[in-house]
Amino acid sequence: MVRELNMDTQRQNFWKESIKKEAYVRLHWLEKYSKDFNRARSSLNRPRREVAAPEATKSQSALPAITKRQVPWYGKKKEKASDFLLEKASDPNALLVEMRPVSTHTRKLLYDGFSKEGTGRYQYLSVRKLQRPEDKYEYPLTSAWEYGWKLNEVVSEMKAPQFGRSRIVQDTFYRNKGIIPLGDIATVHV
Repeated sequence: MVRELNMDTQRQNFWKESIKKEAYVRLHWLEKYSKDFNRARSSLNRPRREVAAPEATKSQSALPAITKRQVPWYGKKKEKASDFLLEKASDPNALLVEMRPVSTHTRKLLYDGFSKEGTGRYQYLSVRKLQRPEDKYEYPLTSAWEYGWKLNEVVSEMKAPQFGRSRIVQDTFYRNKGIIPLGDIATVHV
């Protein structure tokens, strides 16, 4: 990827967030799968036994009989769902889920029909899209979400003007004369 030289503050923040997000995803993957790789690596690090090459004799010219080999995954019993849930409950990283769980009614929409017909995954995503991010997530994942996070609480505090249209800009930014009004002198500290 080519580094762009025309980066303003917004693009720098985006770049920084994407790097942090990528690092977080890599760390999460490592925590999730590190046990499997440690097992595989430990089997590779075993000291090798030196095996002498068998001497070919006339009596061994026929092929040896095939013996049954045990495959590691063969015969492994299936894990029970209760064991899985107990393992997740004891795991502290299981609590670090970013998205809140979906309601059962909404989850049922996912398995009902096909997206091509407007049901199934299509309907599930359209219902999920109607929810606010505050209802789906515990905290804002990116800095872009911070601007509108819990916006409904702020909007409920704002009230409409008592007598029709509002003149917020004119009343707060502009003065009739070029000097400070007398009412504002008491609030100005020098």
